[in-house]
Order: sequence, then C-alpha cells, then structure tokens
Amino acid sequence: MRNLKFALAATLALGASTALAAGPFAQFAGAWKGAGRISDKQGKSEPLTCKSTYTPQPDGIAMSLALTCASDSYRVDFHSDLYTDGKELHGTWTETTRNAEGNVHGTIGPDFINAITDAPGFSATIAVRMAGANKMDVDLKAHGNVSIDHVVVTMKR
Repeated sequence: MRNLKFALAATLALGASTALAAGPFAQFAGAWKGAGRISDKQGKSEPLTCKSTYTPQPDGIAMSLALTCASDSYRVDFHSDLYTDGKELHGTWTETTRNAEGNVHGTIGPDFINAITDAPGFSATIAVRMAGANKMDVDLKAHGNVSIDHVVVTMKR
C-alpha cells in the first residue's frame, strides 16, 4: 500500500503547473484540483480528492511539482523534479509521509505524459492526457507488492 501511494502521487503530480512557462511542460503549469476514484486489488473503490501545483522552470526543460491526495483510507504528500529533452522524460520523486523515493521515466508530448514510476518492490504506469487548456485526465495502474490497483482522477485549473 505504501508504494502505491507513491505511484498515485507520482501519477497525479506528473499531470499538472500556468501557461506562462515555455517548453514541453508549459501546458501542465499552474494549480490544479481534482477528484476521482482509487481501487484496491480486492475490488474496493473509494472517492479521492487531490490538489497540486506544477512549476515549470524558466529553461523550459525542468518542472517541480507538489501534490496532495486524500481519501478515507489514503493520504499522499508527493514532490518531484522532472526533466525533458522535449520527448523523453526523467526525474526523481519523494513521498514525505512515508519517507520514500524513486525514479520517473517516460515520454512527453504536446498534450500527454506517459510515464513509469519505480521504487524497490513496485512500479506504476501513468497516463496523463490534457483535455483542453484547463482539464487533465490521469490514469495509474500499479504493479508489484501494493494493495492499490487502479487510480483515475480528473484535474481542473
């Protein structure tokens, strides 16, 4: 369950910061809020709310993000530093409530991020899709020794 929370945080954090920034991260810039569902491997599902801030750096190739998500059973405080060459994505993350850390790698495009987060004992595949300028859909599938199976969240500016 601990590792899934990291993956959840990574997923949602990858998605969102105000279009003042240039470069591949610009469309994700700003403050975002959202809601969705988190499901465990036994099929239990519950509502989830999230808020995040995405801050692209002036160089256009780096972005910092902070994300907090909570449900009745889960809470995540996630921070990440991401870098890109315009196509490939990589970086690191920390989840402060559990003192955990890992890596992120994947691809980025004008309206999407496809990524994999990993840490010892687990990984997660993450798809972030922009739906216009002020909405993004986030989908996470967890793998490994975690209780969480699937997270779906829609974030809005």
